Amino acid sequence: MPPAARAVVVAPHPDDETLAAGGLIQRVLRTGGTVRVIVVTAGDGYLEAATALTGHPQPSADDYRTLGTVRAREVREATRLLGVRDLVLLDGPDDGLAALWSSSWSSATPYVSPESGRGPFSGEALLRALRESIDTVAPTIVVAPDPRDHHPDHAAAGRFTAAAVDGLATRPALLTYLVHDTIWPPPRPPCEELPPPAGAEYAGTPWVSFVLDADELATKRAALAAHHTQWPIVGGLLERFLRRNEVFAVGSSRGRAGTTPCEGGWGLRWPSGARALPHDL
Repeated sequence: MPPAARAVVVAPHPDDETLAAGGLIQRVLRTGGTVRVIVVTAGDGYLEAATALTGHPQPSADDYRTLGTVRAREVREATRLLGVRDLVLLDGPDDGLAALWSSSWSSATPYVSPESGRGPFSGEALLRALRESIDTVAPTIVVAPDPRDHHPDHAAAGRFTAAAVDGLATRPALLTYLVHDTIWPPPRPPCEELPPPAGAEYAGTPWVSFVLDADELATKRAALAAHHTQWPIVGGLLERFLRRNEVFAVGSSRGRAGTTPCEGGWGLRWPSGARALPHDL
């Protein structure tokens, strides 16, 4: 980790910042750098979590909004424990990012959350807000979801981030991470080393492993514990990320037309025109 790095960590939901990069965040801060964490959605569209929180098998719009309020508190506490003082909550629609990327790109075809009733949202507005949030800190490193993640919100957040970085005057280094995959991360005892993702869709991807020291791992564990609403639902998945290392793909902020799958770590084509992005992928 270079000294005095300026890092931006993009998380689709509250908790992804800690899962994927809790150790890296601490190291950047310890070596004299700065970290801005951007959480794209409010995390307020999760049926099981809303039910567990409120006790209502069929949560109301108010129940979902309450979940979003609680998750905002959780991510503030988690990032505080990691040492972050620069947190941006974009409050986008949970489980709606894929729609913003495709069918609701324009404000003429807005998206309204079917769970919370929040909206209207549009892809172009989210891209603008994300780009501004990244650009204002002139980052040297951006850490974001990999567009090959199997969760639609994560995949779309990766695409939005790539489009946002593509519009910056100065290109930061780009690292991408996976959270959701059918066979990764493998269930192993905590603290064992996390292997790079396997499978044909990741063939040719350059992966790097970031090793946490004992203090960083303990702090990451405490920060992840702050996401109380998630442990009863996906605790087994959360535990899989409490390892001695974090794994990232070395990405490229701009793909080249006609690139082969996975070349540059993204495996996607990124046209230069932001308006065309949702229709090309």
